[in-house]
Amino acid sequence: MLKVMVVDDEPWGRRSVSKMIAELGLGVEVVSEARNGAEALALIPMARPDIVVTDMNMPVMDGGRFLERLYKEHNGIKTVVISGHSQFEYMKAAVAFQACEYVLKPVSYADLKSAMEKAVQACLSRQSQEQRSRLAHEMRRLRTETFLQNVAGRRIASEADIVAGSAELLSDPPVGRYRLAVCMLRGFRELAETKFHGNSDLLMYSVENMLNEVTSGAALYAFKSDDRQRLCLLLPDEGMDLQAARELLRPFHEAMVRVLGLGVVAGLSASRDRLAGLPEALAEAQERLGGNPLCGEGFQIRSEQEDRSPADGAELLTVFNAKLLQQAIAAGQPAAARRLLADFARKAELSRALTIHGAQRELRKLIDAAGSGWQAIAAASPFLASPGTVDGIASLASLLDYVARFCEAADSAAGEKPMGESSNAMREIVAYLDEHYFEDIGLIDIATRYHLDPSYLSRQFKAATGENFIEYVTRKRMEKACELLREPDRKINDIAELVGYENQRYFSQVFKKFTGATPTEYRESPVVVPRHAKN
Repeated sequence: MLKVMVVDDEPWGRRSVSKMIAELGLGVEVVSEARNGAEALALIPMARPDIVVTDMNMPVMDGGRFLERLYKEHNGIKTVVISGHSQFEYMKAAVAFQACEYVLKPVSYADLKSAMEKAVQACLSRQSQEQRSRLAHEMRRLRTETFLQNVAGRRIASEADIVAGSAELLSDPPVGRYRLAVCMLRGFRELAETKFHGNSDLLMYSVENMLNEVTSGAALYAFKSDDRQRLCLLLPDEGMDLQAARELLRPFHEAMVRVLGLGVVAGLSASRDRLAGLPEALAEAQERLGGNPLCGEGFQIRSEQEDRSPADGAELLTVFNAKLLQQAIAAGQPAAARRLLADFARKAELSRALTIHGAQRELRKLIDAAGSGWQAIAAASPFLASPGTVDGIASLASLLDYVARFCEAADSAAGEKPMGESSNAMREIVAYLDEHYFEDIGLIDIATRYHLDPSYLSRQFKAATGENFIEYVTRKRMEKACELLREPDRKINDIAELVGYENQRYFSQVFKKFTGATPTEYRESPVVVPRHAKN
């Protein structure tokens, strides 16, 4: 299959042309996109396109200079020029540097098809028989990959269709009993973002090429997962125990570390005898992949031999802290949110038992804790809500990067909250309570102080903080009590008075209702985890 690169500074233009090319049915595939000529020249050694479809009027390096460099440095690549300008200089450049066709915008389906047919024919005419053979092999490989992706994703579920597809595409080597290995790179998405211009497909294309090189000659079939972040390997069951899989994949891991600086982590399914069982094998292998330690070093792979399910490690976000985070975000208190997120990150760094799935679970709890503020946070950092971002977390560095972005986005979202008169008043009241929570103050006292109707104050306070007045004051008192209880020399009755309770017995009742433990139990047992109990 011929590979195509699309070059245009307008994102909608690239998407439109790429979509039209995909629908032409000419045996071509858009493998990369670039925003200008300079970026395209940097990507060509990795993407290796056969055809470049380029705009002319672009920043950094326009189409004329790009065509000149392309002609001098990559003469074998065929070009199609698409431009909204019929200027003589542009047409002259297209002719001088042997573009196959010059198409004017707006691009019609017929004009693009005609131009691409000329480019395809030009490519095919210069290919040797050996190149055509390699092309046929590549096309078969792509068809096989698509077939396996569809079976694994249950898009092909008919037993008859699976048997027919297997007979046509999986005959050399034939697939009998098999295992499925699922591999992913730690830090895949971050690398795609920082070194591949956000193009994760281009990174995966490079990874696939390296896998093919290091496993050349091995009896296997490879395909990408639907989220395009994992490589799945269909392996013959005969002799393919955990040790054999480790020996097969370790050179791949070493190549990834050497070339990209990222290690490989994998999961291996149990043996299956029917290809119709591929979806279950995929789920099983991915579950075992997620059972690997988040902070592991070297190549790691898990199989049924390690199905003594490990603990997912320390809980990074307790129910208590999740409630606090939700309140901090709802009230527009970025400092409090930063403290809680820093504690989340610190626990992750200290936990050596935390698994990949455990880390992903904790990040989803973080998102849930954002509550109604999540929409603003996601708007401030689209990366956080991008499909597959959390499922792509497979290293401590990736988790910490996600938390740092979350913190920055929460700060940004807090800074963009409307600052109306009511909002300013609520912030003043919250600040006052944070300083005077231990005093004998009630809703009517605050309403009188700020010249507000008590009912109005109650509604606005709940809308701003997510808690009613009593809940907020009680939480502030309990937070301080938890802090003071960590000081072993302080007496519990002194702590009760310091946080606003004259009666120690009543203080203990409120503390247990709020945290799930008495003050003495909380102080003496480090395993007691504070939790918020609804009134």
